[in-house]
This record gives sequence, C-alpha cells and structure tokens, in this order.
Amino acid sequence: MNRTLIQILRELATGPKTFWQLISKQDSSIREFVEQLKNLVEQGLVEREKNLFKLTTDNLPVKICKIGDFRCRICGDGIDPARADKLKKKFVEAARERPLPREDFDQGFMRKEDTLKRAFFMYERGDVEEKNIFILGDDDLLSLALGLMEVAKLITVVEVDSRIINFIKRRAKELDISSIQVIKYNALDALPSDLCGNYHTFVTDPVETHSGLKIFLGRCIQSLKGSGCSGYFGLTHLEASLKKWYEIEKFLLDCNFVITDILRDFSFYPEADNRWERFYSTYRVLKEVPGIGLPRVNWYRSSFLRVEATDKINLPPLPSLNSFKELYFDEETWATPALDS
Repeated sequence: MNRTLIQILRELATGPKTFWQLISKQDSSIREFVEQLKNLVEQGLVEREKNLFKLTTDNLPVKICKIGDFRCRICGDGIDPARADKLKKKFVEAARERPLPREDFDQGFMRKEDTLKRAFFMYERGDVEEKNIFILGDDDLLSLALGLMEVAKLITVVEVDSRIINFIKRRAKELDISSIQVIKYNALDALPSDLCGNYHTFVTDPVETHSGLKIFLGRCIQSLKGSGCSGYFGLTHLEASLKKWYEIEKFLLDCNFVITDILRDFSFYPEADNRWERFYSTYRVLKEVPGIGLPRVNWYRSSFLRVEATDKINLPPLPSLNSFKELYFDEETWATPALDS
C-alpha cells in the first residue's frame, strides 16, 4: 500500500482530522497527498463532514501500530524512545546478552535507544506497516525492534555472523515474532535470486570503503521491488570524507534514487557495551597519533540517511572483490580493526 495512504489512515485512526492536520503528518507533495486523500474517499474508507475527514470503518486494509506519540516533548521534532515505554522495555530485554563485536566482521552496535529511534523514524515515514523489509547485517538488532511493532509483513535479515543469526532467531521465537526470518549471507557473494525484487524497504550500515559502500547499497537495492521503494543506511564523516559522500550520492542518483533525509549524528556507538578496547591497538588512528590513550566518551557516531526510488531502478555493475580485507580497508578507514590482530 502507498505510504501516504498509510500515513493518512494512521492519523485518522486516532480521530477525525482537518485537511491541514493530515497534511502536516506526511511529506508527499500537495498534489500527491490530495490524490491519495481523494482515493480513500472514493474507496469509501474515509468520509468528509464539513472541514473534517474521518474513517468510515474499523476494518482497515493495513495494520496500524499503536505505539503512541514518540516525539520529543521539548523540541517537537526529535524522537524520544522513552515515550514508547512498553516497547522500549521489551527491546532492551530482547537485546540483553547480545553477541559482542568481532573484528573479522568489522562489527559494532549502536545504543539501544538509537536502534529504537531508527525503527520509529522508519515507522513515521510509512516504511514499516505492511511492508517487506530487507536488512543487510543486523548486530544492532533492528529486526527485533521493528518486529515488536507487529505491523511489518516480512522482515528478512541477511547476516554473515552465525552468532547473530542464532541470537535473532532465538529472541524472535521467545517474543513470538513470526515476521522475522534470518538467512546466512556474505555480501561478497551475489544476492540470491529469491531475495531480489521482493522488498519495499531496505536497511544497512555499509562498510565505508569506496567498494564496500557500493556493494552493500547495491545488494540492498537489488532486493527492492522498484519505483517508490525506500532505503535507509548509516554513514559517518569519520571514515567517509565529503569526496566519498559525493561518490555515493552520485551512485544513488545514477540508480534513480533521491536522498530524502539526512539525520546527522543520529546513532552513537557505546564504548562500554561494545568493549572495543582489544581492537584499538590495531586502529590506524592510534598508529598515526600514538599515546592518545583509550576514549572515555562515545565518540563514534553515524548519520542516518533515507533514500527513495523515483523511477525504474537502474543499478550499474557492482565491484567484484575476493576478500574481507579488500572490502573493509581503504585510505580513510582509520577506525577499522586489523583482521590479523
């Protein structure tokens, strides 16, 4: 279902709304919004009484996630996971005793509240309800956060680390989340044909080398159905210069995607939880600037980007690599652990 339709139905499920209240909760153009609103009226799902629009039935063609208002009370724009307290408690418990990062997979997970913020932002944008969601790599456990909302049709995680695969499977079973499936997959390999062209939304945190960015995003793009589908990914300024940002933006434009959102420093990676101390001696930054010691702050962070296909997807040939070393390292990866450490 069109995500603008989902956003309109979601708002009307809480009660009658004016035209202006409805349009303030979605981000299509005015023309597109009016077309979808008229479509709902013609289908008999919505009716108008003077200046109010309201639902005509409780039997909606889409599940509505009842997580309440998670907007920050102070700024009105930021996302505050604490306002969805019940779901937050479930996710925090689900993430307990998660696997620690491994250097051979260049892993590191974000704060639990940041994983929830990603899930809530995706939900707000209409990219979760009744959607097939493809996640490439999931040590952040976003699949569990999305699954707890109970509105996605399918959440497929493709992951190289058997520890994470088994952890997500176990937690999904314990939480009775039937929408999650987890598949072992190495991004260096071609995406299996049964995963191509079947998804509405993708999420990944790509390796930030020149080739790694294109391979991770390219695999995810291959999973999408086509025009109107969306994708989310993390990208830092720490290991990706503006030149690299330009390179990946051009790659996305060539694929007929447009960047709709950039949430700067949306996700922080906790030092204490990741226990990266054993990795630091192999980081290039400590070799270039010796004697600086270990950090006492959560310094590593990434922005969260949303992209959307505006036309038929046009994916160019992807780089062909033979090893994780080729995938993980280039001249800017100064905080990536050496594989032979």
